Amino acid sequence: MSDQSKLSSWRQLLHNAMIWVFALVMILGTTLILSINLVGASQVSVTEGQPAATNIFAPRSLTYTSDVLTARAREQARSSVADVYTPLDLSIGRAQLARARAVFSFIDVVRADARASIDDKLRYLQAVTNLVVEEQVALDLLELNQADYEVAKTETLRIIDNIMRQEISVSQLLDARRAARRQASLELTPKQNNVVTNLAYQFVIETVFADGEATAARRQEAAAAVTPVIRSVAQDQRIIRTGEIVTEVDVELLMQLGLLRQEPDWRDVGSMFMVALLSVTLVTLYWQQFMLRLHNNGRYLVVLGALLLLFTLAARIMVDATGFLPYLYPLAALSLIVSVVYDTRFAILITLVMAALVGFMAPNSLELSMYTATGGLLAVLTLRDAQRVTAFFRAGVLAALGHVAIITIFRLPHDIEVMTYLQQLLYGLGNGLLSAALTMAGFYILGGLFGIITILQLQDLSRLDHPLLQELLRKAPGTYHHSIMVANLAEQAAERVRANSALVRVGAFYHDIGKMNRPPFFTENQEGVNPHDSLDAYTSARIIVSHVNDGLDLARRYHLPERIKDFIAQHHGTRLVAGFYHKAREQAGPEANEVDKDQFRYPGPRPRSREAGIVMLADAVEATSGAVRPNTAGAIEKLVNTIIDDDLMQGQLDDSGLTLGNIKRIRESFIETLKGRYHVRVRYPGNETLAAENAPEASPVRDASSQETAVTPAARQPVSTPLAPQDLPG
Repeated sequence: MSDQSKLSSWRQLLHNAMIWVFALVMILGTTLILSINLVGASQVSVTEGQPAATNIFAPRSLTYTSDVLTARAREQARSSVADVYTPLDLSIGRAQLARARAVFSFIDVVRADARASIDDKLRYLQAVTNLVVEEQVALDLLELNQADYEVAKTETLRIIDNIMRQEISVSQLLDARRAARRQASLELTPKQNNVVTNLAYQFVIETVFADGEATAARRQEAAAAVTPVIRSVAQDQRIIRTGEIVTEVDVELLMQLGLLRQEPDWRDVGSMFMVALLSVTLVTLYWQQFMLRLHNNGRYLVVLGALLLLFTLAARIMVDATGFLPYLYPLAALSLIVSVVYDTRFAILITLVMAALVGFMAPNSLELSMYTATGGLLAVLTLRDAQRVTAFFRAGVLAALGHVAIITIFRLPHDIEVMTYLQQLLYGLGNGLLSAALTMAGFYILGGLFGIITILQLQDLSRLDHPLLQELLRKAPGTYHHSIMVANLAEQAAERVRANSALVRVGAFYHDIGKMNRPPFFTENQEGVNPHDSLDAYTSARIIVSHVNDGLDLARRYHLPERIKDFIAQHHGTRLVAGFYHKAREQAGPEANEVDKDQFRYPGPRPRSREAGIVMLADAVEATSGAVRPNTAGAIEKLVNTIIDDDLMQGQLDDSGLTLGNIKRIRESFIETLKGRYHVRVRYPGNETLAAENAPEASPVRDASSQETAVTPAARQPVSTPLAPQDLPG
């Protein structure tokens, strides 16, 4: 396998890999975008605890089990169950009663201590552990006579014994102590009453305790006994009023209605994945079948993916919005951009696929799908003169009329308020104008960020005062004039086959800029002296062929777009510089067969687009016609047919995408244009002398294959008979 074949195979593998990567990224990206509403996006905007901004109505009837209301009912059942306590423990009462008796035994000892002073006794009584003995109570205990003291002690122990026999929980303890203070006998003296009421209640404590496990079990039983709460709403029922505080119950209802989702449904995600898979498959197969040959630069695939994901995201956001915002979705802008940057038929496919996605998002809205598809298709199919800015706004207006038609079709069968209808129409009209504006903005961004050639760049490059064209005019005026003629010839042909005529014209302007590095070596710039006469054939061929690489260097220096560089590199394909090849064979004499053709061949590549193929043919036809100046219809037809047939036989147009039908129309265009340029004027009597004085002098004839070299001293005389292939120079 040759190196060229290996390189071609590697390129094919790389392109296939790029397509697979593109498809995978697009499927995952589209699925993610379509699933946005499943992971937090909402069709209504509400915040729990905040007032609702608008009235919200149920889009359909719904009966569902309310988890929120059921949870509230079960919580209420739990809270209604009282705490469960342990059984009464009388040992606690006995222990408190024994402690009280021990305290009184200590008081007995203090009262009987004759050696201690009153202050010492008061200090002893107030030092009793876990008992608060106020000073007055201590004085009363010391001042009571023995009989009154015994009565007070007995009454205190009786109250403790009586209260501690009851079930006292922690929540009842305060009440039990109050009861202990109130149970003192009315027959007691004030001092006895002060002692009893201030000591008895301090010995009252809990006698029963909460049983956590038993309480939890009983509350769980009560909650389980609650039946689920069922809630129903009717279609078009107002579920939230403007200004009402949005509750948890309201949020739950919105989620059940599908107006507000927070958790993904993986079945829906699967559906979104299938939609993305089908859409991306259609686009990828079309690209591989029809677009790969014309746009094998990965940059174009990246731009396509970015555009599709961006407009899919915009659709997801705008279609989910309330009100009339979905009617502003500018699909026509994407259609126009794809139509100009890629191809009209490809733009139609993209429009239909995106419109189907919009209808699926709506959800399943035939109206919105037809609305976006009609606008995009009308914009693409009515786009004319894409090199003019006004053409895009005209296409936008026609897209807007399509929007109006679809809105009317779907609104006529229904009763609708006039103001609502007019508002929708305004959105449809605004969509068309917005699409046109976004198209121009998109061209600016694509040209600046991705190096994709756009109509704005073409307009700038087509100005004859462009610095590079002005430099060409100064250094190589003949080449400048030749480029203008090629542009005119190629532009007419491009319009015949519906190629990008603006791109063809600009490409023709710059295809020969490399000649300005060595202007005298090219026929159109020579003034009687041919420098090739003093050079060998090999050197001359290298100089002629080098204008391609020189042109690419200038293109990079002046930051020309990639598509314009393609014209420079491809406008000769892999043709042979036939004049110098034959010269080399003549100089080689007997060893003529050893002359290597590859040293006299342009490096290529062959034209890879219809536009580059048209410029290649126009360049050859203009160069040759300028050399031989045919002045009969038969000569012109013979010249054009010979040049085009020669390129076809060499396979120079195999990768251009030009069909036989396209080539037929290109032939006709070239012939008509040349007939207009070289028509025969009638010679009036009396001007024979003037005609003789202005007759063209002998000049070199261009090589029909190289269009660059002088190989014979043939005169530029009008050709009155058709040219045979062997009559063509070179």
